[in-house]
Amino acid sequence: MTIKMVVTDMDGTFLNAENTYEHDHFKRLFQKMTKSGIKFVAASGSQYQRLQNQFAEVATQMDFVSQNGAIVHSGNDLVSVDKLSDADLATILRILAERFEPGAIMQQTISGLRRTYVDATTPKEVVDVVKRYYSEIELVPDLPHLSSERVHDAITKVGVTFGMGGNFVHQAQTLRAALPKTVASQNSGFQTELIGNAGIDKVTGIKQLQERYGIATDEIATFGDNENDLAMLKMTPYGFAMQNAAPEFKQQVKNVTVADNNHNGVLKTIEAIL
Repeated sequence: MTIKMVVTDMDGTFLNAENTYEHDHFKRLFQKMTKSGIKFVAASGSQYQRLQNQFAEVATQMDFVSQNGAIVHSGNDLVSVDKLSDADLATILRILAERFEPGAIMQQTISGLRRTYVDATTPKEVVDVVKRYYSEIELVPDLPHLSSERVHDAITKVGVTFGMGGNFVHQAQTLRAALPKTVASQNSGFQTELIGNAGIDKVTGIKQLQERYGIATDEIATFGDNENDLAMLKMTPYGFAMQNAAPEFKQQVKNVTVADNNHNGVLKTIEAIL
């Protein structure tokens, strides 16, 4: 087993329930990985700026696949961005406005390369939840009519979090059935669907880094806990589902971590690999 790249999802995987991790433990392992020539990659549905903040001490020495593969960075360097067309963005926003009753959607975000946009009328308590996953946000008027030209940003993702009182499975199915074939939606946990260009996911982002560094697929270890992680867990023999993932998710993956995200499951597995 020769591992040259470690890729981990963040929420529910690398991060514990307090939205953090054991920094000293990680720092020791990161130093070992660096000395061994192993690349460390954070792969998340959330924002690059947030990921940078979470790994501030080593952010220039690692890689980032953010917004479910739509944006890829090597340290501070932008490798690629896969933006939604304004036509598709307008269609997505129209579907959300027309297909769901008022109150069904608890939280809605539109994310770009520079920041994440939230409607200015959003209650403060909901904005506070958004800030847990996005560090660079901007409150804008009339979110349903936002465009990349209007905010001078490359828009890549629309995030939709449904309220706990509804039937999330039915809501997600309704959303996916209504979307044009040029875009696709993936579940990222917490009743949230992330909508972006079809064919773009964490695997497409990882492949760009593989080409950049000359790393084979069977030289990668991956970690995740939800639907938007499944493809990257299946791409390598060393894909690990988290112990805290749903049973039906774990059944689809070859390996499962011994410990969950609240007990350093990723760090302990990396330690074993090293």
